[in-house]
Amino acid sequence: MTLLDHQKLLVKSTVPALTKHGEEITRVFYQRMFAAHPEIAPMFNQDDQKNGEQPKRLAAAILAYAGNLDRLDLLGPAVSKIEHRHVATKVRPEHYPIVGKYLLIAIKEVLGDAATPEILEAWGVAYDELAQIMIGHEAAIYAQQEKEQEQEEEVAAV
Repeated sequence: MTLLDHQKLLVKSTVPALTKHGEEITRVFYQRMFAAHPEIAPMFNQDDQKNGEQPKRLAAAILAYAGNLDRLDLLGPAVSKIEHRHVATKVRPEHYPIVGKYLLIAIKEVLGDAATPEILEAWGVAYDELAQIMIGHEAAIYAQQEKEQEQEEEVAAV
């Protein structure tokens, strides 16, 4: 599903709430997701979870995404860094729906009635679009790594 113009406006309208409550949203997000899917926790730096750095980084990334929906090119370097970190920690396409689900749960829990069904739907579509972009880029990184590994194995076999 493509993010429609009115949905972009809805996502952008959440920027003030994300600015105020972003870290709380991401703390709730991680708590709920790790409780339901403990197998995902090792993909995240647990020291950064404990000291609050991981929730801060995610809150900043979500805020940057919401504020730049019309200019995603501005996020290129930051997104590339995240994609490489995802590959290093073995994030796979099947993890994205889990993250999306718990992100929406956290937004609703923290923002309450301000997170209307329309806003949650818009955020769901916005997240799915970003996830598809990242999955595609990460697939290319995985493919490049596999190619390099095969070349190293061929050289070692000679």
